[in-house]
Parts: sequence; structure tokens; C-alpha cells
Amino acid sequence: MTGLLAVTTAGLMLFACQKSSTSPDAPATPSPAAPPRTSAFTVTFDENPVAFRSSGCSFSTPQGWYTQARLQETGGAIFTPTTLTQKLDGNIVSFLTESFSSRFGACSGMAFTPGMILGNGAACGTIGVCTASAFATYQFSVSGTDATGHALTFDSPVLQLGARAAGQSISLTESPLVPRAPAAQVGLALEIHR
Repeated sequence: MTGLLAVTTAGLMLFACQKSSTSPDAPATPSPAAPPRTSAFTVTFDENPVAFRSSGCSFSTPQGWYTQARLQETGGAIFTPTTLTQKLDGNIVSFLTESFSSRFGACSGMAFTPGMILGNGAACGTIGVCTASAFATYQFSVSGTDATGHALTFDSPVLQLGARAAGQSISLTESPLVPRAPAAQVGLALEIHR
């Protein structure tokens, strides 16, 4: 009889634990909707500071400062760039006026759609300046809209430009860079302006 009493007690406890404490007429509480994603970016440079090079920058102006940059979308939202603004020593310079697509393209081994940066995707390119003038810093800004329609501008970190070695010959022509394939990266964060 003790065994039967134990089985009956265990069965009652199991039945009591399985009963719902809410009534079937209680309304379900809806889960809050996830906020829409907005684009966010980090940028990595192959090197910072970047050394002055006496050759390899461009055909018409072989000397200058240049390195590879990777613009990585981290917010999970597609971003459509509309403008690329480039600055030397904090000032916008007219001889570096170009489109985003003329400077940035596919990163090695990644999916890429021209005219946009996919959510969690990236764009890579060569940045810097081919010039006979002396500058200490380079920075770029990318403006555009994300998939939710937010107008955003992202500022890259400031790239420090190394000094020229004494006695280097320089041409008097200035020209934009020719893109090259990206290499190893040094991570830096972008500032976001809304």
C-alpha cells in the first residue's frame, strides 16, 4: 500500500506542475518589434602612419602617400554611398574630387554589388594623395543613405602622412590614385554623424 500511495502522490504532483497558471482567456502579450537596422562602419588601413613613397603612386605623379583601406559595414543594413569627400590637413581639396566608386570596389573574396555596400559587407580601395605638395594628414568622408532611408555621413579616422626623406625629387603635377588590391589591415573606427 505504501508503494501505491507513493505512485499516487507522484502522479498528483506531476499533474499539478503541468497545469498552466494563466487562464485560457488571458490575452497574449505581443513581443516588441525589433528596431530597424541602420548602417554603421569601421575602417581599417594597411598602415597608419603611411610612409611617403617616391614611386608607385600614379603614372603622372609617381610620388605621394597611399595605402589600402577597407570600409566594413557593421550595422547589418545596406548602404548606398552618394558622395566621397577627401581632406588634406583637415581641408577639402578640389583635386581629390572623385566618386565613391572610382576609389572603392570589391574586397578580395567578398560579395560586392556596385553602387552599394551590403549589410555586413565591405568595400576596399586605395586612399591617399599623389602630390608634390607637403601635407601631414588625410581623411575621407562617405555620405549616403541606408536601407531604412537614414541619411548618414561616416568620417574615417585621420591618416597620418609620413615625412619625405631628404633629397627626394618631386614633380609639380598632382593626380588621383589608381586603386590596388587590399592587403593586411590595421583596425580603426569611423565616426558617425546623423
